[in-house]
Amino acid sequence: MDAAALPMPRVRVTAESVSASKPDPEGFLKGTAELGFAPADCVAFEDSEVGIAAARAAGMRVVGVGPSAAAHAPTAHVRDLTQVRVEALPDGGLTLHIAP
Repeated sequence: MDAAALPMPRVRVTAESVSASKPDPEGFLKGTAELGFAPADCVAFEDSEVGIAAARAAGMRVVGVGPSAAAHAPTAHVRDLTQVRVEALPDGGLTLHIAP
């Protein structure tokens, strides 16, 4: 995060935080619990088969990112993240827009 000049997120789930790695949904479930959201109210961005499988097993919607992600049945697919826009709503919610 420092190398990318990004602020450290308040919640982090790392390999050391879980006992099972993807495709097990444990990491996603721990993250949603820490953030206080139900998995069904979350969207995962994944580029691999095991990542997409883990997010789906957690009950999340999944945006597959990259050319090979579409083959693994994500909820939606984008070439790259430039196709994604997040809009803040007046009520504090968010809307995710995916450009064709």
